[in-house]
Amino acid sequence: MTGRLGRLQKEFELKIPAFVLMSNHFHLLMLTPKEDIDRIMYFFMKDTTKAMQRHTGRINKIYGGRYKGCLIDNHRYLLSAYKYIYQNPLRSNLCKQAENYKFSSLNPQTKEQLTFDIDEIVPLSIQSKNGGLEYRWINESFTPLESKGIKIGLSRTKFCLKKEEV
Repeated sequence: MTGRLGRLQKEFELKIPAFVLMSNHFHLLMLTPKEDIDRIMYFFMKDTTKAMQRHTGRINKIYGGRYKGCLIDNHRYLLSAYKYIYQNPLRSNLCKQAENYKFSSLNPQTKEQLTFDIDEIVPLSIQSKNGGLEYRWINESFTPLESKGIKIGLSRTKFCLKKEEV
């Protein structure tokens, strides 16, 4: 799937800071400065569905439904979503450290197939001295209240916290 994401990056000139594939869903954080996200997701889901159907011999639909997108226009929320996505395998007890999850763009083998300049999203204070991510930050849990707020924020068409709705 990461090869398809790499091709998607080139074709649509987008940036993918975070991707995590779970057993029944995926999380994809992307910056789409030159293209409509609906067009990108249509192409991606159609392409991956056909590939998975060929691979598995299934003829029915692969995904449960249309993708759920959320516009994030606040840098603090972007960082929260970034970390939240990578923590999904931790919350599901699939790994002890986010960077060790095999089906994640944090994993070194997957990271090679995607191109993204970390400086564009993650502040230098969170980066390690060798230019990578400070994994300690990624693996630090959110409080239950923060986690709930982020989950609710991501379920909306535009990320916002409850007090901002008013």
